[in-house]
Order: sequence, then structure tokens, then C-alpha cells
Amino acid sequence: MAVAVANMTTAALDWVSVKFNAPLAGMVVFGVHIHGHLVVEVLLIAVILFQLSRKSYKPPKKPLTEKEIDDLCDEWAPEPLHPPITEEMLSEPPTLESAAGPHTIIDGKEVVNFASANYLGLIGHEKINDSCIGSLEKYGVGSCGPRGFYGTIDVHLDCEARISKFLGTPDSILYSYGISTIFSVIPAFCKKGDIIVVDEGVHWAVQNGLYLSRSTIVYFKHNDMSSLKSTLEKVTRGNRRAEKIRRYIVVEAIYQNSGQIAPLDEIIRLKEKYLFRVVLDESHSFGVLGSSGRGLAEHYGVPVEKIDIITAGMGNALATDGGFCTGSVRVVDHQHLCLHILLVLQLPLLIIWRRIQLFFQN
Repeated sequence: MAVAVANMTTAALDWVSVKFNAPLAGMVVFGVHIHGHLVVEVLLIAVILFQLSRKSYKPPKKPLTEKEIDDLCDEWAPEPLHPPITEEMLSEPPTLESAAGPHTIIDGKEVVNFASANYLGLIGHEKINDSCIGSLEKYGVGSCGPRGFYGTIDVHLDCEARISKFLGTPDSILYSYGISTIFSVIPAFCKKGDIIVVDEGVHWAVQNGLYLSRSTIVYFKHNDMSSLKSTLEKVTRGNRRAEKIRRYIVVEAIYQNSGQIAPLDEIIRLKEKYLFRVVLDESHSFGVLGSSGRGLAEHYGVPVEKIDIITAGMGNALATDGGFCTGSVRVVDHQHLCLHILLVLQLPLLIIWRRIQLFFQN
């Protein structure tokens, strides 16, 4: 049997050899010598092209029956949006039962409060509490309207004037929420195509303002002035376009994430050398740094007019709500004209106005 199969295989191979050596396999067409293997390759290519050009077969779609739909719904199990919650993950934050002063009460027990940003201890001040009652009786709780329409009250203007006089700036503007101050100010001045050089250690509110501005963001190493210098050099060197667009340096006076103090004197020197504007957030330095609490400029002895825009949240040293931005008259007027600032309800400064008044008096 094996001999017969071998004989048949040999005969088949001889027949193929004879066919490939046929006259057709050695013929010349248009000056091209056609051999047997070329015929086979051309046929294979033709078959492949034919198969690729055919439309794929798609079985006709049949609509699902109601029973099939119900079965699929019963079998479907959605993936969880979060991992399983274990007992170790369940925790409740402590609930204060008194003012968040240096000492507070939690679960009926007096404890020392190291978590508060009440830097000057104004929370719970008896003189402030008594004077706030009079403000509440006169003005009520809040303005119930945006500043641009009917929400401006005399104490708002008085507070802005006191902030400007205290810091030595021409004008100021109040914001209704502390962290919204910096991430509203940045997109108010920085637009698409502008360049912002920013410290990589800035906190979330600054990062959000950078995102909203849609500007070109360039980070330098945290509180590293050599990195800032090389970054400014890289941005401006040989870049003719950079000379015609707005350029900003955004830093914090005291960085919320690290507690380090920004070297303002060196920043101002680089700002003047490379022709940038400086946006300084003093949320954690206002009322703390400087001999009289005027912030980073007083701490380093830098004239405040060399800082283009200063912002600060009032939830730390002033122990209240809201924030402010201070600078030149043009800086403040521009913010008054910004729609996203104009339509924000003004903060209820009325019941905490005496606290701010006491701070500037002292």
C-alpha cells in the first residue's frame, strides 16, 4: 500500500514538472520571459484581490423579542463605580460643637485645635461678636444680588477702600468665595495664546485658574529661582512672538502645599529683566508676614507697586469668608467689567464686617 502511494506521488510530481516545462511556460510575451512559477504567482495574486474586493457576508438582522430583551437585562451586571467599601474605610470627620478657635469642643470634650487657619485668633473675639449684632440688625444677612446690579452696599466699598489703604495699592475688589478669587482673576487677565510661567507647587485653586485661562502653561521647579530664570530665558530667547503677547509669573507668597515662602525680591528682579507681570496669591501670608501683617512685599521690603496683581482669601488671618484682589485702578476696573465676576452674588460681609474693621484698626 505504501509503495502504491509513493508511486502515485512520484507520478504527480513528474506531471507538474512536465507542465511547468511546457512550451507555454517558456514563452515570451511582449518581450518578457514567462516561467511556470510566474503563472502560479499571478493566479494567486488574482485570487487574493478577488477575495479582498468581495463584500463581507452579514447575516440579516432580526429584531430581538421581548423575552430576549428581558433575558439580556437580567443577565447584565454593571461594573461598580468604586471599589467595595470596607469597614476600615468608613470614618466620620470630627464635628465641632463650638467656635473653631485655639481651643474647641468635640464630642463634649475640649481639645486643642491645630487644624484651623485662624492665624490671628479672631474667631470668637467678644468685641467682634458684639459689634456683629449691630451690623446684622442694620443690614441683615446678605446683599441678595450681584455687585453689578443691586448688590453693592456701603460696607463693601468701605472694606475695599480699607484694604487698599492698608496695603498701599490704588484700588481693590471683593470676591464672594476665597478660592474663587485666584481662579477667577487668572482667566480674567490671561487668555488663549498668553504665556504663564508658574511654580509647580501651587495649590488646586491656582491650577484651576490656569486651566480656565486656556493659556500656554510652563512650570518651573518648586521655589527654585535658578529654574525660574532658565524657564524665562527659554521662553523669551529667540521668540519674537513672545514679545507681542502677555506674559505672567504666578506664585504664592506662602505655598499652601509646602509652607515655603517665595523669594519675592528675586522674582521681582527676574520679572523686570524678562518683562513679565507677577500675579501673587497671599492667602496664607496676608496678616501674617511683615512687621504689620501687610504680606510678602513688606516681609522682603519690596515696593508693593512692583507686584502687578495681588489676591488673597480672607478665610485665614481674617477668619471670615470671601477674598479680594488689589492692584492698580485698571486692574480692578477690568474685573468689574468681567461678566463671570459681575454676575456672582456678593458675599454677606455684613455680619462679619466688624471683624475686618477691627483688623485694619489694629
